This record gives sequence, structure tokens and C-alpha cells, in this order.
Amino acid sequence: LPRLLEEFARFPGPGNEAFRRALHAWARALWEHKTSNAAGFPPFEALERTKGAIMTTVAEAVWDRWEAKVRAEGMEQGIEQGIEQGMEQGLQRERALLRRQVKLRFGAGVAEQAAQRLERIADASRLEEVGELILRCGTGGELLSRMGA
Repeated sequence: LPRLLEEFARFPGPGNEAFRRALHAWARALWEHKTSNAAGFPPFEALERTKGAIMTTVAEAVWDRWEAKVRAEGMEQGIEQGIEQGMEQGLQRERALLRRQVKLRFGAGVAEQAAQRLERIADASRLEEVGELILRCGTGGELLSRMGA
């Protein structure tokens, strides 16, 4: 907006009004494209009445609010992604621990088969149940059978 006001000042007077209106329409379209908020852009008549400084301050405040909103949405999305990634990493660590336990208790062959089944489990409470099964089952076959169920 400050640049638009500079251009308005470069083309003063009634003879350049059509050009200033075209500049305003272009700037408004750009604003709407960038912010999805055409209502936040000052109307042509308001810009024509100012000397620039007041409207620049108002426009900067509108832009700052829009930018803060975008940042907040981005932070919220980033936090959600971070939580999801952290949860997935936690599940991966739990799966790795369970695979090691199965391997120690029942051998590498059973551990390989169990690993495939563990990858399909996306719930921490179900992984806890598998941990209990490792302790309760007497054989690798029993473990795999109960994991499949």
C-alpha cells in the first residue's frame, strides 16, 4: 500500500484519475490474492482523500493483523504436525522394543513375522497389549496367533 500511495502522488490531478483507479484495482486484486480479504483493502476514494500517512498506517495495521493470523494458523498447524510426528516416533520406538523382546524370547523368525504385524498397529494401548502377550504366551506360534486375533 505505501508503494501504491507513492504512485498516486506521482500521478496527481483529475487527468490521471483513471490511471490511479487502474492502479488501485490492480493493487486490490493483488491484496485479495495474497490475503483472501478484499474487504481489508481501503477503497479508492479513501486513498484519494488522504495524504498517504494515515492510510498507510491503517493499511499496515490491517496487513499486520492478516500476517499475525497467518502466522498463528501456521504455528497451530506446525504444532499439530509436531505432535503427530512425536506420537509416530513414540510408536516406532515401542514397536522396535517389542521386536527386540520377541526376538529374545522366541527367536529371529518369530520376530520377523511379529514385526510385520506390529507395523499395522497404530494404537499405543494395542502395543501395550502385545507387550503383555510376549510375557504370557508360551510359544512364538501362540504369540503370532494371538497377535493376529
